[in-house]
Amino acid sequence: MEENLDGLYIPKSTAGTDQVNLVLIASGSGTDAEAIMKAWKAGYLPEVNSPTLLSTKRDAGCIEKAKALGLRCRVIDRRDHPHLDGFNTTLRETLLGDFTDLVFLVGCVVKIYPIPGMDLYNIHPADPEKFGGQNMYGLRVHEYVLRDVLDQIYRGRKTVRDRFFTFPTVHEVDEKFDSGQHLFRQDVEIPRRLIEALAEKSLSPEEGAGALQKVVLPYEWLMLPTAVKGAARRIWERRKEE
Repeated sequence: MEENLDGLYIPKSTAGTDQVNLVLIASGSGTDAEAIMKAWKAGYLPEVNSPTLLSTKRDAGCIEKAKALGLRCRVIDRRDHPHLDGFNTTLRETLLGDFTDLVFLVGCVVKIYPIPGMDLYNIHPADPEKFGGQNMYGLRVHEYVLRDVLDQIYRGRKTVRDRFFTFPTVHEVDEKFDSGQHLFRQDVEIPRRLIEALAEKSLSPEEGAGALQKVVLPYEWLMLPTAVKGAARRIWERRKEE
């Protein structure tokens, strides 16, 4: 079931205009989505029309963040669809009906299928090639990054005095998990104190995952508006060639 939470918005085609119709799909608190929405409100994203927040849960915190910024909210609750294919069919019909050009998955934990003629991107909190795949999201990703750090130290490839990085990445959405072409990647250094705590075994990778997430998230909030701007300009360039 799809819910329109404001009932006031009338979608329109952007044919003949430069602005891009953007939808942000989230499943949780919506801090990544909020970074994009605030950037749009501040005038940083003139390339896009007023973005729409689409939640895959009717009780997710991302909805209140969008409402607080005066932006349109919709809900397609995954729990209302017994099968993933049915969910994606409803989602595709909704996005096409709103003349959507660009979709960003920002904290979306549901598998979203590519949609022909529409540009879809996902934010992954680490290198998607090394730490991506099914069920790799949230704190689990950061845990595996830290396990890899420990592995390199224990095998003598690196020491605690070396610098370690993680790589949050915005990438295209394709049929596989986290395998699409990269759009934007940020090198984020893992704090030395966190590495030392892991090496000393005063902190486990599971315990350290939350600390690493707190380091990475502010970088995601900086990355995402720029990634949206770049993705929208890609669409602009294609329109010029048509």
